[in-house]
Amino acid sequence: MKTRILGLSVTLILLSIFIVNCKDGKKAETVEEVDADTIILDRDQYVRFETTMGNFTLKLYREAPLHRHNMVRNARKGIYDGQLFFGVQRGFKIQCGDVTSKNAKPGQQLGVNDEQDTIMSEINPYLMYHKRGAVGQASLRQFDYSTSQQFYISLGSRTNLSALERQETAINKRLRQAVKDSLTLFHASDLIKWREQKDNNKISILNNTLNQQTDAIMATRKPFKYSPAQIEEYTKKGGNPNLDGFYTVFGEVYEGLEVIEAINSVNVDGHYRPQKDIKIIKAYVLEDEQPVEPENQAGTEPVAN
Repeated sequence: MKTRILGLSVTLILLSIFIVNCKDGKKAETVEEVDADTIILDRDQYVRFETTMGNFTLKLYREAPLHRHNMVRNARKGIYDGQLFFGVQRGFKIQCGDVTSKNAKPGQQLGVNDEQDTIMSEINPYLMYHKRGAVGQASLRQFDYSTSQQFYISLGSRTNLSALERQETAINKRLRQAVKDSLTLFHASDLIKWREQKDNNKISILNNTLNQQTDAIMATRKPFKYSPAQIEEYTKKGGNPNLDGFYTVFGEVYEGLEVIEAINSVNVDGHYRPQKDIKIIKAYVLEDEQPVEPENQAGTEPVAN
């Protein structure tokens, strides 16, 4: 799909995995001591999901406060309770968060977004990336605002250094485009006028100037490169590095990755919805002391600080 932004053509690649289109140690639950709209900014938080295929716990990073708070608020308000999993793509990811799934008929396509609430992206591939078990928020387009409810859990196979190098190039191109887009905004009125006048010469001159300014800014910044810890994670355990830099990662599976893998292995229909419904019975926030780190659980290492 191509779209025009201020007279400059930008190609946005839509991944079918997220929003289909725009309509288009066991911890006990504790009594909530703060209201659902209170944001806690200084620590990680944990949300427990009880499902018809087993239970798992998500660790939500303090480094992504908007998305962390959004999931905590949704859990406290019972929004996830009764929802179905969908978008189950074997070896890739599972997805949830469609409120219409609670009363979905057999065979009904899920994940079609008509919600109006969005969250500003908190994309940070230097720190939060799509390792196996990573939790990300769905969006209509890559690097766009996130939806407020639909989230996915990344799986993915092991990758090689060449693939990671290609992804580094893609991320750096995106970072460069973000800088250019911000510079372009200062010339919005001129671009609109020149476009109406079909003055391609002035548009071309401005585009060249913007490229030079962007290159000068990027020259002062260190290009993105995967850290040794990230490389080890992707090459030895797996994940989806092709999504890094384009969608917000805000947590990871802290406990119960085997449940995620079991959900990911079920038979699905043509819309990647499990043929036999898998339901969230209840989601709730663990408000007591920080859970004990699980031992020898693949894919649950904390994100490197």
